[in-house]
Formats: sequence, C-alpha cells, structure tokens
Amino acid sequence: MTLDKKKGISVDIVIILTIMLLLFFSFFIVDWVIYFKELENVYYAGIAKPTLTFLCFLLVIYIKPIALDKKDWFLLFFAFLCMVPTDILMSIYGLSPNIAADSPLFMIGGILSIVAHGIFAIRHGKGFPYWKKSHEFVTLEQKSSAKKFIDKFWIGLSIFGTGIIIVIILWTDIVRIGHTIIAPIYLAFFCMSTWISWEAVRYKLYPKKNGILLAIGMTAWFLTEVVGEIYNIGIGNPSEIAFRFVWVFYSTTIICLSLSGLDWTKKRQ
Repeated sequence: MTLDKKKGISVDIVIILTIMLLLFFSFFIVDWVIYFKELENVYYAGIAKPTLTFLCFLLVIYIKPIALDKKDWFLLFFAFLCMVPTDILMSIYGLSPNIAADSPLFMIGGILSIVAHGIFAIRHGKGFPYWKKSHEFVTLEQKSSAKKFIDKFWIGLSIFGTGIIIVIILWTDIVRIGHTIIAPIYLAFFCMSTWISWEAVRYKLYPKKNGILLAIGMTAWFLTEVVGEIYNIGIGNPSEIAFRFVWVFYSTTIICLSLSGLDWTKKRQ
C-alpha cells in the first residue's frame, strides 16, 4: 500500500521514534545531573544507552517489509548486529572506573565498531560507481570537471584533513592511554565511511531523504568518535563534558541510520 505523501511518516514509526526520543532525553538529563551533583554509582544512563541502540536494531527489523531493498536491509541489519554488543561493552567500560582504555573489553568493542563502519561503507558505496570512469551518476558539467583532483575528492580531503588535525592535537594523550594503534585505524575507518556517505548524497545513490539521513548519521558518528576519544584521554572537566555529548551525537547516528533503510513511499500492511 502506498503512503499518501500528504500524510508523511506513518503513525507506527512516529510512536517508535517518540519512545526513542523520550529514552534519549531521560539519560541525557541523568548524565548532567550526575555531573553537576557529583553523584556516584548511578547506572541508569549506562543501561539506557545500549537499550536505545537495541531499540534502533528492533526498528531495523520492523521496517524489513518496507525497506528500500533486500540487500540494503541485510547490510543495515548486520551493521546493527555489530553495534549492539559494541555499545553494551562501551557502556560497561564507561560504568567501570577500573577498566582501562586499553583493556581487551574496550578493544573488542572498538573492533566491532570498525566492522560496522566497514559494512556501512559497503552499503553506502553501492559498488562505488563514482570511482569508475564509465559511471553515469554525474551531470555533463560534473563530468567535464571530474578530471580535476580537487573537484572529485574535496569531500574526502576535507573529512580526512579534519580527522588528522584532531588526532595531531590529541596525539600526546592518545599515546598516554595506549591508543597509538587503534586511534589511527579508527581515524581511517570513520573518515572513510563519512566520506562515502556524502558521496552517496552527491551522486544520488539513494533517494534524497534516505541519503541525507545516512549522511547525517555517519557524520554524527564521526563526531561521536571525536568527543569519545576526548573522554577516553581523561583530561578532567573537558573529558567529563565531552562524555555528556557522546550520546547526543551517537543517538543521532543510530536513529538516522535505522531510518535510512526505510522506503518512505510504503507502509506496513
């Protein structure tokens, strides 16, 4: 059944999103109360955060009958299958002051996150047609200028350049906490996946709404990793404040990405 464009998003999706947003605002407020009141042993936010990821995973499962296509949905599904345990492990790390940033638990979570990034890169790249000489995804004007390196790669150069600058600024502390290997690898993966997501928008590999959602989601994930590493390096109040914003960006990531697989012209029977 086709969804009337005047009606917009279906009621069931609105209800699911409302529950997610209420959950987000609940732990966002709790995080700041913990900070200002200097409370200890408050576990609600640490439990609620991976719960939100799990709800997004359930949303991905729910939209399967109205997904864009089968392959796109399966890639989205397997990416979230990596993200759920990642967020559980990272929440355990955040709630456990005795677990170091170079612990096996943290590294396993990091590896699963990298796998998820790889899956999203494959999903959003759609075979990377814009890197092929024969592709038909650009206008004639773009084709005439695509030979110029900057015109073709300025998005990637901007994203990678920003990531490299951030790592250089934080490098001393990154070395101190034992992230000399995983931080550069993370840098490469989240910069690449963010770049690919915006190329998907640029070359219209997805319907406009889906493309914008996935690009916003991957950009927010980029910012999640930046503020997350500021928290990991443990530099006092800046790290504690950064911690409160990790899930502002990451909630945006998981909600946008879970919705990016939805065919907005359909609704469940």
